Order: sequence, then C-alpha cells, then structure tokens
Amino acid sequence: MTDTISPVITTLALEDIPHLIDCVRRCYGESYTNPMMYNAALLKDAIVTQKMHSIVAKLENNQIIGHCALTFNGPQNSSPEAGKMMVDPDYRGHHIAELIAKKRIEIAESLGLPGFWTECVTNHPYSQHEMIAFNAKETGLFIGDVPPTFAMQGLQNFSDTRMSLLAFYLPLKDRPHDIYVPSKHTEHLNALLSSLNLQRNITNSEIQGAGETILKTEIDSEDQVANISVDHIGEDLIASVTAELKKLEALNIASAYLDLPITQEAAANAYMALEDLGFFWGSWIPHYSIQGDILRLQKIYQTVNVSEIICAREQGEEVKKFVVSEWERVSKK
Repeated sequence: MTDTISPVITTLALEDIPHLIDCVRRCYGESYTNPMMYNAALLKDAIVTQKMHSIVAKLENNQIIGHCALTFNGPQNSSPEAGKMMVDPDYRGHHIAELIAKKRIEIAESLGLPGFWTECVTNHPYSQHEMIAFNAKETGLFIGDVPPTFAMQGLQNFSDTRMSLLAFYLPLKDRPHDIYVPSKHTEHLNALLSSLNLQRNITNSEIQGAGETILKTEIDSEDQVANISVDHIGEDLIASVTAELKKLEALNIASAYLDLPITQEAAANAYMALEDLGFFWGSWIPHYSIQGDILRLQKIYQTVNVSEIICAREQGEEVKKFVVSEWERVSKK
C-alpha cells in the first residue's frame, strides 16, 4: 500500500465493470449477499437503465479500490437506497469511503432527489460514522437481515448469528405531507422527524381499507428474506398478507418485510392489525415513493443475538432499544 494515492472519483464506466467485480472479491471474497455485484451482464443492465448510479474510486492503472451506489427499486422509488459501499482492504485509511460518499451526494442532488436511505452493518461502526459525518440520522433497525456467511476482509465478523442493519436517512429537501400511524408510535416518529428537520402532519385514523389490496412480493433466496410491498391498503389486507406469509414460510425464510404506505389513511389501522400477524417497526423511510413515506415493518423467524449489534452513537442505541422492545412486545401477543 502506498502512503499517498490520488484516485479518480467518478461514475462507473461500462468498461470498468470487470475491475469492479475484482474489487468486490478483494473486499468480500464470494460472500457478498447481492449476486449482481459478481455478474457483469446484470451490472451493465443496472447502469444502462439507471436503476443504479455507481460511484467508484479508480487508480491510474484502472484498478477500482472503492465503490458505492444509489439504487432505485423501480419507477415509484423516490428516495433510493445508498449502499454497496466497499473499500479495498489494501487502501483503507485513505478516506476513500468519504470521497465516494461525497460524490454520491452530488449525484443525488443533481437528480433532484428528496434524499436517500441506507442500511449500515452493525458488526462494526465504520460505515455508520460515514453516514453520520454527512448528517444522516438513524431511522430504524432490521434485525438479523444478513446471513452469518457474509464476511468483510480485515474487519470484525460474527458467525454465530445473522447480522442486523441500522437504517439511516439523509435528507436533501423536504416535501411535507400527511402520514397515518398508530398514536402509540407518534412520540417516536416525532423524535425522528425532529432529528431530520422534516415536516409531517401525523394522524391516527381509524379508517379501514377499502376495495381490493394491491401488493407484490419479492423473495431473496440467497439471504432467505422476502419483501411484501403494499401499493393499496384494501379491506382484505390481512387475508392477503396471511396468504403471502403461508407461501413464504414454506420456503423457510429468516425474515419477512412489509412496506406500508403511511400516506394512505387506512395505514394506522392496518399497522395495528399487522401486529397481530407478528409484524413490528423496522424503519421509517421518508419519501420512499413518489406518494411519500413508508414504514418498513419486519417479522422475524430466527433467533438473533442483539448484544452483537454495535451502534456508533447514542441516537443509534435509542433506535435499537425501541425496535428491540417492539419486537419483544409484539412477540408476546
């Protein structure tokens, strides 16, 4: 490793995709949980269709030594996920993560995004510190999201439990709107709103869903997780979700997530009913869709050692405490 390096910080060129895959392998071996990052054809498609805006740190010899990205989960996704952050183990200590993260913000601003969210690993605090440095705030915790086979080269890894991810949000500009959540969660949500300096009118509505529920389910067999995304809260929401869970549980999944559109008046009542199915608070994600905010709820099917969840600061510990207490409360129902 040289003492002084001056990598070029730029967006990923298609001809550099093989170099990116090499970087992934140097950072994670074959353990990275997103198979796209090893597949040149899938990476090319993501870049060309602008599903992913990929930022890299590149040396003069074209070696890629750092990467991060903004990834959209479809045309309705307004605040994309900021993830896939990695730095070549041989070049850590040169502020590479900070440089590419700064470029990621510039790209998000150029796209006119209201903000972006990310999931930081909790086996160490380093990636959390990167988000905190740019004034991102903790908004939730996904318990046991990552399989224990996931391993980062040169860093602390735990192998006896699935790893949890701490969710952060970085606001760029606000679009105030009404949201509907149960009154018992208003205090916690107001605290998050205050920390992010976002404006919302929070209402606890008793309105039931109307019409037919519209949802879609995606399964990640590698990670053993599934995501149920609700587009419309209908009167048959619980029956529809129960049917989906029955199919998912037959696949022996570790966790199920459910994206609840809290801009819909029926969301508060739906949240309470979903608790009876074992769902609880995962993370609030502002501006996730063009309609507005969502709550990503979670249902856990495995044991997780929460004592191994490392938070970089007190705000993270408070979010961890809240989510774990919600898991315990709902599990007793």
